[in-house]
Amino acid sequence: MNKMSLRFARPWSACVIAALLLLALIVPAVAINVQPVIVDLQSTGRSASAIISLQNTFPETVPVELTAHPIRIVNGELQEIEDEEAEDLLIFPAQTTIPGGQTQAFRVQWVGEPDLTESKHFYVTAAQLPVALSENQNAIQVLHRFKILVSVGAASATSELHVSEARIDVDANGKPRPVLTIRNDGTTYGYVGQRRMTIVQRGVGGEEIFRQTFEPDEISQRMGMGLVPSGQSRILPVNVELPQAAGTLSIELALAGNN
Repeated sequence: MNKMSLRFARPWSACVIAALLLLALIVPAVAINVQPVIVDLQSTGRSASAIISLQNTFPETVPVELTAHPIRIVNGELQEIEDEEAEDLLIFPAQTTIPGGQTQAFRVQWVGEPDLTESKHFYVTAAQLPVALSENQNAIQVLHRFKILVSVGAASATSELHVSEARIDVDANGKPRPVLTIRNDGTTYGYVGQRRMTIVQRGVGGEEIFRQTFEPDEISQRMGMGLVPSGQSRILPVNVELPQAAGTLSIELALAGNN
């Protein structure tokens, strides 16, 4: 190797070593897995409680805390009310430490009104808490947070989902997509992602240019579960590319298994 090659090789080696040291500082020391991320409860009986499991997949002990806040519909979207505590939803334990490689079970229990006339919804946040570092230890702690959607409804109540509006919108990539407004006139919550959906688009002349039926598994992959609380409406985009942005759109929902 000539002198010029050596001159460039040494700074390059120093940069690589510095980069590796920086990555070592910011790689998270611990991580947690959460199951399930969607919890359905009933306001009475054995189904008024459920178990959430947090698994610590790394060898270090992890301190965690679970908190709950109510959800409301704001401008057609789910919004967590973070400055309001969920008084009717009990979590035990609310705070604990999970040894490395171990799993901790948390019980979520509805303790509110047993005869609900409308559904209730919450986000339970499982948050990894910071740990004290020794004075001679330099590291950036990466703290994990997971949100679990918890919904509560009366056992005998039913949902009534229907499409109140279907329009064509253009996404950030310029692709035409369906956007739905779903209304729930039932007495408990429902999931759009558990229904069969048929999308039909007609051109400006009234001719049919697109028709496709999606089963529940396909719908949940393209738009999520699509929770709609009782007596509420939600605006939900569907990740389906349409032939064109012009024309009209009609969408039908049906229970899975119905023709």
